[in-house]
Amino acid sequence: MNLIVAQSGGPTSVINSSLAGVVDSGIDNDFEKIFVSMNGIEGIINENIKLVDTETFSKVNMTKKLKARPASILGSCRFKLDGDLDSPVYEKIFEVLKKNDIGLFVYIGGNDSMDTVKKLNSYIAYKNIEASGYEFRAIHIPKTIDNDLEGMDHSPGFGSAAKYIASTLRSLRCDVDIYDLESVTFVEIMGRHAGWLAASSLVANHNYHKDLVNLLYIPEDEMSIDKLLDDIREELKKEKNLLVAIAEGFRDTDGLLSEEVFANTKDGFNHPVVSGVGERLADLVRDRLDIKSRAVELNIVQRSNNLISETDSKEAYHLGYRAVELGTTRTNLVPVLRRKDSEDYEVYYTEVNPDEIANKEMKIPQEWLKDKKTLEEKIKAYTLPLIKGEVKQVYQDGMPVFVRIEDFTKDI
Repeated sequence: MNLIVAQSGGPTSVINSSLAGVVDSGIDNDFEKIFVSMNGIEGIINENIKLVDTETFSKVNMTKKLKARPASILGSCRFKLDGDLDSPVYEKIFEVLKKNDIGLFVYIGGNDSMDTVKKLNSYIAYKNIEASGYEFRAIHIPKTIDNDLEGMDHSPGFGSAAKYIASTLRSLRCDVDIYDLESVTFVEIMGRHAGWLAASSLVANHNYHKDLVNLLYIPEDEMSIDKLLDDIREELKKEKNLLVAIAEGFRDTDGLLSEEVFANTKDGFNHPVVSGVGERLADLVRDRLDIKSRAVELNIVQRSNNLISETDSKEAYHLGYRAVELGTTRTNLVPVLRRKDSEDYEVYYTEVNPDEIANKEMKIPQEWLKDKKTLEEKIKAYTLPLIKGEVKQVYQDGMPVFVRIEDFTKDI
């Protein structure tokens, strides 16, 4: 029985840590061959797959190198499998899988990748494939910087993105404070429907001599533009230079920031790609309050940077390792992590059926939104353990050097 692994959806800084866990577990669980599919499920459809050189992988400590490499080294896709199980795409997928004696498919991704795993398992049952003697299993490994996946305490990728955001805001604060005049700087942070990442900006206030982030606006807490401007007026009475964190998905009750204004395209799963709310608010503040205002959009660097949380990387690796262990005997599962109810931070690993968590969104609890103090206390306690430690990087000529796919795979 051989194993194939692929990555899909938006990348994270620790998605390759999960890949390393899959390969290590594949070796330890005696899979004869380990393949990687380039650009997600499309790599299987197009037969763009490579063979992992397991001897080299172990010999040069490729696990350590992959943990230090941000973004999806296998490439990605946003390919939505047809809902019709009689579609020829399924026949093509299983033709390629059978040709390479692949008995386990591990897919690292978000909600939409989970949908792919569910459909492959549905096809197995629909066609009664196992009756022909072909054993096949498909397992999903969760990831997303948005932290909006249900069924787990937090999503792999969130901790590193939160670490980057808090670190960047501390640097920005040094710049924001240099002039003795009133100013507002909006920092636009990813998060279409859930405000976890934007809220994590409040971690930057931890052990700081003042409120580094003055105001925060997230999708879970809509308000009018007038209320937002009033907030800014009040804060300016306390401090001249404001740093305002805002989620890309924040919407006002007046409709000035409606999705239609910002959605510039849609991805393969028909999700709107939104951005520009920070710039729009900076214009409004400049026009209505007549003070200096600007916007900084962190954009994709939040999800693919090399300031990687050691905690995040370790947890992503363990989920990858466990996925293969599950796949040796079971199918249609998602390994997840949950936080133990103890004084010190500790997690345990379990698994759920995709149907329990697919297409659901975990948002910030409403009780956390009582006031800024409550939210800050809750988000600090929740996020601080997730950003601890750093994955060591290798530098050459002053720049980071990352592993390449060619360093541990062969063409077939």
